[in-house]
Amino acid sequence: MQRRLRLVAAPLLAGALIATACGGSSDGGSDTGDTGGDTADSVADDTGDTVADDTGDTGGEDAGDTGDAEGDTGDAEGDTGDAEGDTGDAEGDTGDAEPVDPSAVTRGGTLVALLEAESDTWDIPGANCAVACISVMNQVADTLTIVDENGAIQPFLLEAYEVSDDFTTHTLTMRDGVTFHDGTPADAAAVQRSLIEMASGILQGQVFLDLVNGSPVSADNPGDPADSIVLTDDKTVTVTFNKPFATFGQNIAGRTGWLIAPSFWDSETRASDLMIATGPFTMDEQVRDEVTRLSANPDYWRTDSAGEPLPYLDGIEFRPNPDGSARRAAMQSGDANVNQDSDGENKEFWEGEWVDGGNTIAPAAADQETGYLMLNNAKAPFDNPQIREALALCTDRDLYLQLRAPGNVKANGPFAEGAPGFMEDPGFPDFDAAAGNALLDEIGRPDVINYGTTNSPSNLLTAELFQKMWTDNCGLNVVIDQFDQSELITRAISGDFEVFAWRNHGQGNPGLELVWWHSRHAEGLALNFGRIIDPVVDELLFEAWSTTDRDELDRIGQEINQQFSANVNNIWLGFTDWNNGVAAGTNGVNTVTIDGETRVVGQYAGRLFLHEAWIG
Repeated sequence: MQRRLRLVAAPLLAGALIATACGGSSDGGSDTGDTGGDTADSVADDTGDTVADDTGDTGGEDAGDTGDAEGDTGDAEGDTGDAEGDTGDAEGDTGDAEPVDPSAVTRGGTLVALLEAESDTWDIPGANCAVACISVMNQVADTLTIVDENGAIQPFLLEAYEVSDDFTTHTLTMRDGVTFHDGTPADAAAVQRSLIEMASGILQGQVFLDLVNGSPVSADNPGDPADSIVLTDDKTVTVTFNKPFATFGQNIAGRTGWLIAPSFWDSETRASDLMIATGPFTMDEQVRDEVTRLSANPDYWRTDSAGEPLPYLDGIEFRPNPDGSARRAAMQSGDANVNQDSDGENKEFWEGEWVDGGNTIAPAAADQETGYLMLNNAKAPFDNPQIREALALCTDRDLYLQLRAPGNVKANGPFAEGAPGFMEDPGFPDFDAAAGNALLDEIGRPDVINYGTTNSPSNLLTAELFQKMWTDNCGLNVVIDQFDQSELITRAISGDFEVFAWRNHGQGNPGLELVWWHSRHAEGLALNFGRIIDPVVDELLFEAWSTTDRDELDRIGQEINQQFSANVNNIWLGFTDWNNGVAAGTNGVNTVTIDGETRVVGQYAGRLFLHEAWIG
């Protein structure tokens, strides 16, 4: 039997993450997210967004998006693999948007959006595509599915999406009449091609390890992904896995599901090419570390609630700057319309002075990433669980929140309140310097602890806080190593680190974390950045792939939570608050209309939807 989902007007989830992580901002929190699907959406808090996608978004968000894990910020997203999935209840309580009155909309103009990081490449299958990268790609490329406010999968670019009762067979039916930016048809053959390219990528390919006939990245089950990603007819593609994969629909709601033109895939220089997809904007120019320019797609397939063509804007300029204070100053001076910010020290400003001045903050998702210190469990000194425990005992997490992320809620595990798996007290060790010193006196102190962080001034302040804390509390020798976000993500993927501040997870379904935590993703170029090896966690993650029952997912998540506390695989800090400022006169940020119904979608992990933005 097939579960058949026809297009329905439903609130959309703003993000759709998976595994890959993206490097994030410093204090606050985590593409990676997107793992679950996006393999890279986990970010180094320091960094901004790792790769994985919706990793399922790694670069971050399970592999799918490979990640949304960020980077050293307390919020390291990780966005790196993007295991996306970007799922969950991303809508939060943002509610419905008022239907657009065409007479009230001012068409034209160029919106300026500030990003926390630059993107190295648009070649998504192997990209470090974090939250900044995802925010650009969201305007240029549509995803095959979206996730509604209840965490359910709905077709988006697809006309229909069906899943077998055992979650092994996924049938994708493409809608008619969509074209790529180069004028070629966005048909089922293009869907098959995009998914095969994703399955063949070193990061996104980790989402497809369980194709029934194997994947090129699986030595144990070799085969051609085209044997499992099959063009059934001129409208339909069937993807078949050898085990239940209940979160695959969420993976293709993020990085894994961006539909990209064959002409891009065919290019021998695609690693440096501009993106060609189906989104409301075309990518015209990228000047490294300065600006990425988009212009309106005159042939875009969606309309607003009155049937008027989208988008409203003539174009968008994305300007990257890793310095959160500089981005804030640009917004205050009126030089930009929208900003990304998860820095905890700016939270009071955005929620107070900024809003009091007649401006707004983009609606946020209910699901929150977790900011934490990511420890390399496979490399000295943190391959020793007693050293990990000692460092946790030496870490005053309340002081960190007070100084670097005021107002953020303390985390004792990877799941925020309201998400499956949340526990107020899963047993994670609290700050106790005396106990930490006693343990270190017994087992010996490491000669040095190398703390890696990005070149953001805010992240450096966070690094210096932990350096002083560990030195003063427990006599540890801590050295800070600083570099740009893309290198931080590369080091995470390759395992060349000891400890980073990171931001990731919070996707509303523990199954979407598989690419970030399962031991099979812990070797080589890994999306399991912390190299966590735990057979109990492995089994629980595959259990989560076999159900959509929320009570079951909650039980599974709680057991994972307790395992992490017992083994101190990471040091949890706080749940990330994104305060993406929107200047007065800028409208429609995170508004999405499908089949005539307009909804406000909560941003997940700071990702922006500017499809229907307009400047009054």
